[in-house]
Amino acid sequence: MRLLDLIFYLLKCSSKVTIKELAKTFNVSTKTIQRDLDKLSILGIPIIIYRGKDGGVEIDKNYIIAKQVLKQSDYCALITSLYIGEHLSESIHEASLIDKFRLMDPNKCSDIINHLQKHLIIDLPSPTFDLETELCQTINQALDNQVFIKLKINHEVMEVLPISYVLKPEGLCLYCYTGEYFLIQLAQICEANLSPKVCTDIIIDYNDNKEKIKFI
Repeated sequence: MRLLDLIFYLLKCSSKVTIKELAKTFNVSTKTIQRDLDKLSILGIPIIIYRGKDGGVEIDKNYIIAKQVLKQSDYCALITSLYIGEHLSESIHEASLIDKFRLMDPNKCSDIINHLQKHLIIDLPSPTFDLETELCQTINQALDNQVFIKLKINHEVMEVLPISYVLKPEGLCLYCYTGEYFLIQLAQICEANLSPKVCTDIIIDYNDNKEKIKFI
């Protein structure tokens, strides 16, 4: 991910930037940045390094990454996905990924977005969900560590094993297990706290269990 962020950063810079500045920006050592630049060069990214007192690093301004790795149909599908995603997810919206692709190919990206805005209207609460909230961060820790979590719903507390998020017409839900399988709307959860309890049961994936899930 850092390599891609580094490409976007260099494309966005209007002039060359020093390796020390890059190291500070990405919170890594200058040696790590140098290795990253070497990797990008090996991958065919035209990295230009200027030596000496006024030296620095930049990407050839004529380089357009999208043309190297994506077909036209791939590019349209990707921008369409980002366009829809920005209307659904706060984190995708804040990442401004479409603006980053505009840096790589302004005309092509703008043409696709203009077409989408005319022909695909997304009339939903914007954005529908945000996976970066404090609640989701706690749930994510439980998901990563496969431990139970205590959820406060209205005035009741449930101890459940979170299995995955599920985006439904009703909103973002949590698919979870506590002897039975439940779908809980995140909007109903007032509070979440990690539990040391670990699950030893065999868990059934959501897609294999749709008919047996209780909805809260």
